[in-house]
Amino acid sequence: MPLPSGPPAGSDAELIAMGKQFGAFYRSVHLFYQGLRFDPPLERAAYTLLVRIAGDQPDRLSVLAEDLGLDISTVSRQVAALEAAGLATRAADPSDRRASVITPTEHGREVYARNRAIWVNAVRELLTDWTPQQRCEFSALLGRLIDSITTRYGGTEPADRGPRVEGESST
Repeated sequence: MPLPSGPPAGSDAELIAMGKQFGAFYRSVHLFYQGLRFDPPLERAAYTLLVRIAGDQPDRLSVLAEDLGLDISTVSRQVAALEAAGLATRAADPSDRRASVITPTEHGREVYARNRAIWVNAVRELLTDWTPQQRCEFSALLGRLIDSITTRYGGTEPADRGPRVEGESST
């Protein structure tokens, strides 16, 4: 998806225009999350943590904080909120009984699945007039940007590039 017409390619003005797009995207994502009607209502940070433990895998608090790029005290507060809501629990880490692993409860898995469906439907609505090719191209380019950011500034793994369009190469 090309940037709006504007400064010449390769110029500082082009990079400044992209920076403005970054800001607009960040604000738009915030508005998007505010518009979601999660059931039950969850703070975005709590939902992100629930996604990580129910959608990916349970893990230690320190690993969750590192993976999410958050301070351990922030993650600890969100875990406490998830525990209070009956969505997560702490279990002894089998590899080190002194540490605990944050795991979703059955109710937490149900809430995750329900909210995931809400999120998917909202994204589907946003992209209803995009072709499959445009969705895949955007996903690939966004994944490439995320990879560049995490390679340069630190991160745990490359972005998931999403589905491939038939005939698309892996390069």
